[in-house]
Amino acid sequence: MSTSVSDLIASNPDRLVGLKQVVRGISDGIVWCVIVSLDSDEFVKQRVLEAIGSRKIAVKYFDNKSKLGSMVGIDVAAAVVGLVHHA
Repeated sequence: MSTSVSDLIASNPDRLVGLKQVVRGISDGIVWCVIVSLDSDEFVKQRVLEAIGSRKIAVKYFDNKSKLGSMVGIDVAAAVVGLVHHA
């Protein structure tokens, strides 16, 4: 069963927004899923994929960073969002 990005975001209130926070969360081992906007800069996509490496982290893609920002409750575009393991 494929879960939509909006459903993932709605059901996971613990999240990190932005490249630096998501990469740090990946290296700290607290991120289980990364949502990358397809219209983000190529270096952002590459940096996230490099940070994930061989870790077992799901990667989902979303079409628009402005809409992604709105979905996570911020007033600016979000190129990348990391969903954090529930404590």
